[in-house]
Amino acid sequence: MMKRLMALLMALCMLVTGMAFAEEDEEYSLGDVVGEEALTAPEPEEEEEDSDVYFDEDTEALLDDLHLDVELDESVDPDKLDINPNLPDHVVNILLIGIDTRDTDLNEGLQQGDVQLILSLNKLDGSVKLTSILRDLYVTIPGYKSKNRINVAYARGDGQLAMRTVNKNFDMNIEYYATINFYGLASIIDAIGGIDIELTKKEATAINSYLRKHPPKYDNTDGSARVELEKVDGVQHLDGVQAVMYARVRSIDNDFARSARQRKLLELLLSKIMQDMTVDKLMSLIETSMPYVQTNVGLNTMLELALGLLQGGIVQRAQAGETLIDQHRIPVDETWKYYKTEGGASVVAFRTDKRKVENIQALHEFIYGAYYPAETK
Repeated sequence: MMKRLMALLMALCMLVTGMAFAEEDEEYSLGDVVGEEALTAPEPEEEEEDSDVYFDEDTEALLDDLHLDVELDESVDPDKLDINPNLPDHVVNILLIGIDTRDTDLNEGLQQGDVQLILSLNKLDGSVKLTSILRDLYVTIPGYKSKNRINVAYARGDGQLAMRTVNKNFDMNIEYYATINFYGLASIIDAIGGIDIELTKKEATAINSYLRKHPPKYDNTDGSARVELEKVDGVQHLDGVQAVMYARVRSIDNDFARSARQRKLLELLLSKIMQDMTVDKLMSLIETSMPYVQTNVGLNTMLELALGLLQGGIVQRAQAGETLIDQHRIPVDETWKYYKTEGGASVVAFRTDKRKVENIQALHEFIYGAYYPAETK
């Protein structure tokens, strides 16, 4: 019984912290480094410490069998993360990062953090909040003189610089991150039997079109042909690759709509897992997930967060069809504009420094209910 309970708690928290996802971007390369002086007139876009937890011999054997790489990354120095010391400690913020690599080796392929979400887990009430950060947001990257897109931070300094960049620009206190790639999310979704999503006709058409033009190399390994989605409005069943493509679609609108799809997919996945997952299925799912996930979330922290979610009644809320994740997005409306760099690439920039502060305040109020500015800037 102890084995099953421990596995359930670990799996629950790993699934919440591990379901970020990647997308590819063929429009620009890491070499598109732009300085603040390169901005021209705006143009529209076209398209905490771990608690003490002790394990008995059976549980330790279970952890060994699962080969879980969840030990704290000692290279992450909290003193060099530009942490805002004024934020309350009852919320744990985790930066979810999606990178564009199609290999089980997360060090292969492109390394831009093209999906970045702040997952906020409230230890007092078990609530879950999710904030998207637009990948083209033009920000200060600590250690570099010129501003750049926020997704470049991960390529330059992995999870630590990605966390520090978010902390520096938004007065946050993030000490944990989880990274997953394209292949990983698709595999996780397939492991739970796919997902039902309400699509528009345009979304279904875009998913079909992309998969015809760019079939993943790991797709249809059994030789079967994928059944295309119906080009209609309505709920359809998507397999792993189709669901990831849904989260990548922007050709029919823009990055703001795409970030909303990403948050919607995460909530649907969490809801499905909470409603009909057995302990055995969760055990299998965590084994499927781990080869594609890198995280510095320590095991004790993971267990503490999982317990908080369970005690907050997340399973009961899922079974009742209630909303499980409150959602937010940076930048907020009316505070940003598109700009073109000298190289012709679009970035999303805050209109003024005052508008940036409005975003920081809105983020804090969303997560904590109040604004907690850092002591120094």
